[in-house]
Amino acid sequence: MRLLCCLLLLVNWNVLAADLAPAKFSTSLVKPWGYKSTDLHEQGLLVQFTRALASEAELPFNNVMRPYPRVIKEIKSGTADFAVMFASPKAEQIAVDLGQVVTVKVVAIANAGEQPINNIKQLNGKKVGVIRGAAYGPDIDDNPNIERVSFNDTAQGIQMLLLERIDVMVATNYSINHSLQELYIEPERITPVYHLATRYGNLYWSRASNQMEQAKRLQTALSRLREQGVLDDIFAINAVLAKQN
Repeated sequence: MRLLCCLLLLVNWNVLAADLAPAKFSTSLVKPWGYKSTDLHEQGLLVQFTRALASEAELPFNNVMRPYPRVIKEIKSGTADFAVMFASPKAEQIAVDLGQVVTVKVVAIANAGEQPINNIKQLNGKKVGVIRGAAYGPDIDDNPNIERVSFNDTAQGIQMLLLERIDVMVATNYSINHSLQELYIEPERITPVYHLATRYGNLYWSRASNQMEQAKRLQTALSRLREQGVLDDIFAINAVLAKQN
């Protein structure tokens, strides 16, 4: 009788999982988080994460890649049910926080051998590479004492740094890590010299979504992935970039 009850519960769980509507994810369309390879295969850290999460939760899912501002709009409207977004009071106005996924650091890097700086004023008079359209805060965005040089992507900025066309490059540690791999450049050729900010990428459930059961399963699955070390594996980063406090 006990075996029969267990089998019935297992069958019931599987039926419920199969009957649930697919969890709809919206993922930021920017390297290294979400992008398409030359053969149009979806890649990226958040693409890997979403697959692992849905698999652990035993849920069907759909994932679309959008520019980050559109990800926010889709979560607000309920067009998408779930997304990894930067934790903030504004994010919590439109979505429920299901847990932390990744820690992202915004850093300034220089060529190897340069010394760390302790104050943003030490960048006065320097040429500072930034990504066109990105916001880094007033220390960079509104600083009249630095010369901002805009690039289309982090890879282009790193190449200009190595050519000494700029003094430092500002970007997230993950975009720097990905660009170094993409360019086949040894991480030891650069060094982080200043830590501007730390931001947290959390899994959010849209307040306009009715996928309560999916949200519960995904939150539980997220905890299990963290305990099993899967998140550490997906979001592993080179030690040169990981050491910056």
